[in-house]
Amino acid sequence: MHLPLHVQEKFEEEIRAEIIRQQTEEELKNNTLYQSFFNQFNPTSVESFIRNYARRKAIYMTRGHEYMNSNEQSELKYKLLAEESLWAIQQKKLFNLQCDWRAEKIKLKGLEHSTQFTLFSANIQLCPFISPISRAEVELYISYLKSGYAKPLFGFDNWQDYEAFKAEAESGSIPGIDSELGEHMPRWFQYFDEHMGTSHLLMQDDVRGRKENKYRSIARQKQLEDIRSKSKTERQSTESRPYLSIFDLEQVENFVRKFEDRKVLDLYRAVEHFQQMLDDHMEVDEALETLKSAKTKVATKSNQDWKASIIEAAMNYEMSQIAGCLPAVFQEYQFRAENGINFPQRMIDKKKEEYAFQMCEIAKQQILEGRSMYGEDESLNF
Repeated sequence: MHLPLHVQEKFEEEIRAEIIRQQTEEELKNNTLYQSFFNQFNPTSVESFIRNYARRKAIYMTRGHEYMNSNEQSELKYKLLAEESLWAIQQKKLFNLQCDWRAEKIKLKGLEHSTQFTLFSANIQLCPFISPISRAEVELYISYLKSGYAKPLFGFDNWQDYEAFKAEAESGSIPGIDSELGEHMPRWFQYFDEHMGTSHLLMQDDVRGRKENKYRSIARQKQLEDIRSKSKTERQSTESRPYLSIFDLEQVENFVRKFEDRKVLDLYRAVEHFQQMLDDHMEVDEALETLKSAKTKVATKSNQDWKASIIEAAMNYEMSQIAGCLPAVFQEYQFRAENGINFPQRMIDKKKEEYAFQMCEIAKQQILEGRSMYGEDESLNF
């Protein structure tokens, strides 16, 4: 496949970003200029901050100018959401595998317990169990975006929440979360099931989950008793310095203002403002701005609540723009897949993967400890 110009430019940008990341991390670790600042904070949190800030600065320096231009912002926004749509396709395929795995209909090499689905979800681009995205799947997602049923999924991270989705499907509510039917399962999952005839997968018996819960429940009870038996002073950490977090934007801006020049500060503000715009739920002011900047006429439906009508129209317009970006994003995906070039992992996904790994280790330990307490072999073969 011939390398499209926009794909070539993106690869070159990724190379520049990686060079900046490496240089920044090296400087933050070794330049004494930063040490008095870092010494105010918990050492473990500083290590994490340095790694993550280096990644963020690479974005500021290579893509920040796009975020400062309103027209480029709009195009970038829909392209990012289109990329997210590709991974939503893969998340649904992984979820369907989870349903079959829990019902003990299939085995997956290297997958030992159910919590690992969260780990593979966090880095869905490299999940080894699912097939590459097909053109038919992209076309199905485009039809979903144009259906009037779609909702934005940017930042959604509970893709593999099997217990919640199953409880919702069976009873219309999730115990301990709500008492009425709410939308917890992504609408895309429901749309896929309706068009692909896979609704029955979630209704299968959770054989494996029931076995794991038997062991984890008794292990958790023992852990709770052990915690209660320890004195409060034993549980307290001797490290009293505060944490430095890349997700605390006030801390990050203070760092940028202290150590970077005005150009980097402006790029930082543009990128983080754009990210906040993606994360926020659409309100009427933003909806009006979306419609005012729309490249085509957008129809609104009659509604007693004019604000709801405006928001719905703006949301439908955004879905159509994402649908328009998907073919080009899919073309890039195909080129990467055919040439073994991975998509760069986002910082937030890296953080999710690290957290998911910790949860996996805890779950594994609880299962093994529970099996031991039942007098069974300490293995995951059951």
